[in-house]
Amino acid sequence: MIRHLTRRMSHSHINEPNFLQMVNIFFDKASQYTGMRPEMLEQIKNTDTVLQMTIPLARDDGTITFHRAYRAQHSHHKLPCKGGTRYSPNVDLPEIEALAFLMTLKCACVNLPFGGGKGGIEVDAKALSEAERERLTRRYALELGKKGFLSPAIDVPGPDLGTGEQEMAWMMDTFVSHHPKNLNGIATTTGKPIELGGIPGRAESTGLGVFYGVREFLTDNYYMEKVGLSTGIAGKTFIVQGFGNVGYWAAHFLHKEGGKILGVIEHNSCVFNENGIDPDDLKNFLVQRKSFNGYPKAEIVKDQNDVYARECDVVIPAAIERSINGTNAGLLKCKVVAEGANGPTTPLGQEILEKNNVLVLPDLLMNAGGVTVSYFEYVKNLGHIKPGLLTKRWGAKRNQNIIETIAKLKNLDTKEAVAGLKRVQYTTGASELNLVYSGLEQIMTEAVQETKVTSQKLGVNLRIAAYVNSLKRIQDSTLEGTIGL
Repeated sequence: MIRHLTRRMSHSHINEPNFLQMVNIFFDKASQYTGMRPEMLEQIKNTDTVLQMTIPLARDDGTITFHRAYRAQHSHHKLPCKGGTRYSPNVDLPEIEALAFLMTLKCACVNLPFGGGKGGIEVDAKALSEAERERLTRRYALELGKKGFLSPAIDVPGPDLGTGEQEMAWMMDTFVSHHPKNLNGIATTTGKPIELGGIPGRAESTGLGVFYGVREFLTDNYYMEKVGLSTGIAGKTFIVQGFGNVGYWAAHFLHKEGGKILGVIEHNSCVFNENGIDPDDLKNFLVQRKSFNGYPKAEIVKDQNDVYARECDVVIPAAIERSINGTNAGLLKCKVVAEGANGPTTPLGQEILEKNNVLVLPDLLMNAGGVTVSYFEYVKNLGHIKPGLLTKRWGAKRNQNIIETIAKLKNLDTKEAVAGLKRVQYTTGASELNLVYSGLEQIMTEAVQETKVTSQKLGVNLRIAAYVNSLKRIQDSTLEGTIGL
C-alpha cells in the first residue's frame, strides 16, 4: 500500500515575505554599503547547486510513504559546504535555500572556512519509529553520496530541527560503509556522539554562543546607553521563545551569570514568573511532562503574545523563523532582541523594533555557536586526534611549576597554594571541553567586535553590519581563489 503525505504549511497567517525573500531583502540592503560590483553580488546571492528528490520509506506496518528531500549547496567559494539537516513536515525548497544562504553568510561572519549548505526531508520525525528513522536517514545519505552531496571534502551535514546525533551517526556510517578507503570518512558529518568522533560541548554550543554574544553587548557601555540599560548580565531580565537546545542552554548560562529568566514561550504552553524561573528545573519538568502545563513554580500562560507583551530587558527568539513579525513586534516591551534562531525577525518586525529603540542582535552573529563547534569537530576528525591531547600534560606541569615558584617567593605552602587554585583547573591542564568553550568564546568575541566596528563606521544597524562583513569576506575568497566571474 502506498500513502502520499500532505505537507502542512507554517506561518501561513503572516502576510509578509517568505524566509528566502527575507534573506534577500536584508542582503539587498547590506549590498548598498559594500561597494561591490553588481555581478559579484549576484554571484554571491544565487544558490550554486540544489538537489531535490523523492525518497520511499518502508513503514513498519508494511506500507510505503514517499517524502520530498532536499540538499542545497549555496556557495562553493570555500569547501566543504556546511549546514544542518532538518526533518519537518514544513520543509520545502525555498526554506532550504534560505537556510543554506544564511549558512554561507554566517560562516563568513565568524570567519569559518565553509560554504553554506542545508538539507532536509519533509517528514514528521516524531511520527516515525526508530527503525523507520534509520531507514529514511540511511537512504537519504546514500542518495546524497551518489549525487555528490555528501563527503568530508564537499558537503558536511550537521543536526538541525528534528535530527540529532543519532541521525548524524547513521549518515556517517552509511558514507563510510560505501567508501571504506576514505581515511577521513568520519568527518562526513558533525554533531555525532562523542564515541563516534563527536566533540564535547556540541549540544550546548549554539546556546552558549548566544550567551557569549549577549554578554559582549550587555557589557558594552555604548550600546547599553543607547537603550537605557546598565551594563552587565547580573540582574537583567530575559524572556526566551523556544526551549529546545538553543533556548534552554542560553537560559542556563545567563541564569548561571545572574540573569533572571522571567518567561519561556513554547508552541503548546508558556510560563512566566516575575521573580524568576530556574531553567534547569523547568527543563526537567518539560522532559517529563512534554509541556509546561502543571508547572507549579510559575504562572501558566496560554497566549504567546501575552508573554511577549510583558516587560523585560532581553527577548531571545530561539525557535523558528519569522516568529517576530509585523503582527507582534509592537507588543515587545524589551530593550534588546537577541536572535538565537535562524531568521526569527521579519523585515517589518525589524523596522517596528528599531522605531521602538529596541537593539536587535542578528542571527548571523548570535546563532553561529553551533557551526563553530561543528568546525572544531570537523578539524578533530581530519586530524584524528583530540584537541589538546599533545599539550595537556605539558600544560599541567608548566602550571604546577609556576604555582610552586610563586609559593616559594611568597613563602606559602605549595599544597595550600595548589588547593586554592584547583577550582579553575590551573594544575590539571585544559580538557577537551575547556578548549571547545575557549575557542568558541574567542571566535564569538572577535566576530561581535568586528560587527560593532562596521556598524559604527557605516552608521548602520548590527544586522546590516554583519551582512557587510560577510559579503566582503566572500568577495575576498572569490577573487583571491580560483572562482571567477
